[in-house]
This record gives sequence, structure tokens and C-alpha cells, in this order.
Amino acid sequence: MKTEKIIWGLILIFIGSIFLLENLGVIEFYWRSVWRFWPVIFILIGANMLFSRFGNRTLAPILAATITILTLVFIGYQGSQPRSDRNWFHFKYHRGDRNERHGAMSGTSSFTEPFTAGTLRAKLNIQGGATSFKLDDTTSNLFDAETDQKDGRFTLERTLIDSTEVLNFRMRGKNKHWRMDEMNDNETRMRLNSAPVWDIKVEMGAGEAIFDLTSYKVSSLKFEGGAASFEAKLGSKQPKTDVLVETGVANVEIEVPSASGCRIVVDSGLSSKDFSGFIKQADGTYKTSNYNTAVNKIDISLKGGLSSFEVRKY
Repeated sequence: MKTEKIIWGLILIFIGSIFLLENLGVIEFYWRSVWRFWPVIFILIGANMLFSRFGNRTLAPILAATITILTLVFIGYQGSQPRSDRNWFHFKYHRGDRNERHGAMSGTSSFTEPFTAGTLRAKLNIQGGATSFKLDDTTSNLFDAETDQKDGRFTLERTLIDSTEVLNFRMRGKNKHWRMDEMNDNETRMRLNSAPVWDIKVEMGAGEAIFDLTSYKVSSLKFEGGAASFEAKLGSKQPKTDVLVETGVANVEIEVPSASGCRIVVDSGLSSKDFSGFIKQADGTYKTSNYNTAVNKIDISLKGGLSSFEVRKY
């Protein structure tokens, strides 16, 4: 008997049981409390591969099962304990006018880009890790941001590409090893101008992004995250909005207006799904009852390995 099969079998049974009990309302499991321990899975697999190759054929499966069960018990215990904080855890172009600004390596920094009258489209690319991004207000400028970081430098680059204002807002650390316990000390608050049509892309390995986009005309929203938390509240100021979420281990919550028609395409293996108010279609997609007749439409594509997806109407 191969010990790898024992490992994956126990892990799948554990995860499936947690999702089932949580969906039935029997337990409340706090995934944010255990995501910081996700590398343990790789340690388990590696250790048991060694057992399989060099261990006694009779004893190896017993050791594999014992170690895996003890680890899952530990993860289960951690998941039952709520955490008091929420912060756990491209395109081809020709060169235009470029303006790049740098923030301090630690402390507080401010970034501002003025709004140019007549700007119709803008694109915001955000890259960072071990930080909390919050977007919930408008500004008369094109972009405003205040950062408060313990470790890491933000840079802002502005480029004009085919009449589109492109902003690249990135966070870089002194080194490339983010410490999860420093996330509480890194926070970024952003504001956008509500006049242009926005394309927003967020890339983060671990962190948190909370976006209230009800005041903006959002054409596309893309989020790529590893062990991250992503919350977005969409508005109805744009006739068509495309949302793409690609995650590894993440918690994703999206709110859509009740008057907007919404369709969800989900591609996930072990992810938890909660699409209250949506009707499952024959092709496996989910739609609101007014999708075909609504003036404003939102198309959401969700891709994840081990994530929690929730889409709800407001």
C-alpha cells in the first residue's frame, strides 16, 4: 500500500468533512486561523514519500496514518479558534510619458496622481504581499494612497498607453521573504477618481484586499492570490463588468447589486461555494433570474484549489 494514497485519502476526508459540517451549520470553522499552517501539507507529503521509499512496508503505512491524523487534529483545533484580527495570512505596450514615485522602506508614505480632464479610461495594477489593501472612497485626483508599512517599499508608476492612464502600484520588501506576523503592521488605503472606466488587477501572495467599488465604473476586475482574503462590493455604473478570481487557498466574498444580472462560472476542486439567490444551470453555471433581461450585467469567473467562494446580492 502506498503511503501517498493514505496521506491524500485522509486529507480529502478531513477537508470534505469540514466543508460538509460547515455547510450543514454543525460547526463554524475559521479557515483564516489555519491558512498560515498550509506548508505543513508539503512536509507531510515529503515525509511520507520517504517512509514509502525507505521505511518498512508494514510499518510505513501505520506511521504515515499516525503522523497525518495528529497533524489534521492540530489543524482542526486551530481552525476552531477564531482569530481576533482579519489580517492573517502583462500587457504589451509602447512607451509613453512615465512618472514613477517611491515610498519609504518603513513608516507612512503618500501617493497622489492628478486627474487629467477628459480621461475616459484608466487601469490600476496592484502588486504586493503581507499587507492589507483597502479601497472605499473617491478622490478628485486620479489616484490617492496612504501606506503604513513596517517592512517594504511602495512604488507608483504612471504611463499613458493608447489614451489609457495606467497606474502600477507595487510593494517590494527589503528581502523577498514576507513574514506573516508582520501583516498587521502593513496597510494601504486607496481612493480612485469616479469619472473614468476602470480596469483593476490585484496580485498578491498573501494578504487582504477589501474593495468597495460601488462608486466606480468598473469594466474588469481581476484578482490573483495565494493564501489571501478578497472582498469586493460591485456597483451598477457600468453596463458590463467582468470579474476573474484565481486563488490557491483563499477566502473570497463578492457582493453584486440585486438589479444587475449576474452569472457565475466556477472551476474549483475542493472549494466551498455559497451562491445564495442564484439558479444553477444545466451547463454548471449559476445565474440570477434577471440575467437575460437586466440592463447591467456582471460575469464572474472563479478558479481555486482550496478556497471559500461566496457571492451574494444586496
